[in-house]
Amino acid sequence: MANYTIETKPAFTVLGLGTVLTGDFPSMGQQKTAFWQKINADHALDQLTGINDYPFAVNEAINGEFHYYAGRQVSADTAAAADQRLIEFPAGKYLVITGEAADQMGLYNALEGPAFGEILPQLTDYAYVGGPNTSYMTAQDENGVHGEMLVPLVEK
Repeated sequence: MANYTIETKPAFTVLGLGTVLTGDFPSMGQQKTAFWQKINADHALDQLTGINDYPFAVNEAINGEFHYYAGRQVSADTAAAADQRLIEFPAGKYLVITGEAADQMGLYNALEGPAFGEILPQLTDYAYVGGPNTSYMTAQDENGVHGEMLVPLVEK
């Protein structure tokens, strides 16, 4: 099982460039990969000035649609352009999963799978009831990329 903790986190905001995902979960995974390939090829994140240089991947359900964003953490008073979205994460309890992989998409996949497939179903005192969740890189070295996933929780 993946390394995880439950931690209280302060509120934070991610400024993201997004897409809508359609179809079943395997096809959504392929769409996420294609989206990141385009974001990276276009250097689109270079246009977003954030608090740090860590790229964030955000999943959010809005009105029955699955939205996916590439972004950066920004200050709460940041304004979004027409093609951008500010995604607010409230202060509170979060499932925090740490991991590493050979590359960026490998990291995001290595964190999302265990979060929703293994860890959340086994939690007895907390539940995920929706809201955006995010994975982000924290470092890169000769072993690959390192990062975390944050999933908001409520007490049962």
